[in-house]
Amino acid sequence: MAREPDDLQLWQTVAPVEFVPKIDSRSDAQALLVTTRQGAGYAVAGGQFAHAIESRATHVLMDFSKNACAMRYQVDGTWEQLPPLDRETGDAMLYAIKQLCQMNPADRRGSQKGSVGLKVGKEKFDVLVQSQGVPTGERAICRIIAEKIPFEKLADLGMRDTMIEQFKEQLNSNGNIVMISAKKGEGVSTVWSVAINSADRFIRDFQSFEPENAPEPDIINVTPNFFGGDTGKTEFEVVQRMVLREPDVLMFPNPPDPEALEVVLEKVQEEDRQLIYRTAADSALGALLTFIGRYPDCRSMIAEKIGCVLHQRLVRRLCDNCKVAFEPPPKLLAQLGIPAGRVSVLYQPFVAPPIEQQVDENGRPDPITPCHVCGGRSYYGRVGVFEMLRPGPQLQAALTKSNDAGQLAAVAKSEGHRSMQSEAVMAVARGLTSLDELKRVFSSK
Repeated sequence: MAREPDDLQLWQTVAPVEFVPKIDSRSDAQALLVTTRQGAGYAVAGGQFAHAIESRATHVLMDFSKNACAMRYQVDGTWEQLPPLDRETGDAMLYAIKQLCQMNPADRRGSQKGSVGLKVGKEKFDVLVQSQGVPTGERAICRIIAEKIPFEKLADLGMRDTMIEQFKEQLNSNGNIVMISAKKGEGVSTVWSVAINSADRFIRDFQSFEPENAPEPDIINVTPNFFGGDTGKTEFEVVQRMVLREPDVLMFPNPPDPEALEVVLEKVQEEDRQLIYRTAADSALGALLTFIGRYPDCRSMIAEKIGCVLHQRLVRRLCDNCKVAFEPPPKLLAQLGIPAGRVSVLYQPFVAPPIEQQVDENGRPDPITPCHVCGGRSYYGRVGVFEMLRPGPQLQAALTKSNDAGQLAAVAKSEGHRSMQSEAVMAVARGLTSLDELKRVFSSK
């Protein structure tokens, strides 16, 4: 008997993705596709990933128990529960995914990692898969990464105009250190890429130092210098050789070896070179203190030459199609530190009334159609809230003597530093996100 449309599972409601195995030999890749297509799980996997991408999911979580496969998507940083798959269908899907990722499909207990490429029309994606046996069965998490970063400018990330000007001034300076940070898993690589693309790479020589086994995505006019792996070179050797060529900017997407950093800092101090550094951290000051703590022998040089630390937190962006304006009471504005008369309206997510209240003027059921833009989530995508720490003379002096975050934060504030919370309130005032979202993000650990 043919299925009715309402009986279709999610993976059957969209056109499946095209899989691209990560195998250099074209014939071997084609052979793997032919073999995998013969299994029942190939169509399920192709449809499930297509549905996840259509839903804007960045992660797909599969939890296998005795009778079912529970499914969840992560969309805009929050998890959403989906209808489960029956165990037979879920098993077939995971078997196919493991085949395509060149993992061992028969191993349901061990820890495995793999990856496969996807195509949806002209768009390309990478899927990183990790599976692990658990007491109830098996868990697999799939991270979906778009090949093309959907942001080109700092403003696209949510950074306000005044901060963009201040950050670019530091980014395009000489003889300073620029740090770029974000919480782990909150887009530090994206901020890094957009920031570097905003720098004056066409009039200065940018050199990046990267492990051969973990290269960064290519950026125009940034030359990668690889170490480790098959190069037979240490990071220190590569850095030492490169600084002799007198590049303008030296970039470290990962923490460098202490001896390599010392060589670079001497060039920053003596020859007005620039160091750009990336790290995961919980705050701008936290990133700076971790940096100093990692290289205690360079503490004075870091304190003297730090130009700025840019730190990002991600919040969900209110859907522009369905967000609801409201007039904030004076007490609320006062609590937020917004001067009276500065903001006439704030915005909040649309929340549909209970289903029993969704009736027409005659009292008959009249369900509200979910927003066609956000799918009824009330949010669409995420936006960055940025904190930029630019140490003045007092903070630079304090950094050479103290590791007390509270004391240093007070000094920074006295020099005019805006905290992350202040910047987050500004994002609310600009209509980018809601107070409820700030509470969710900043109350979480």
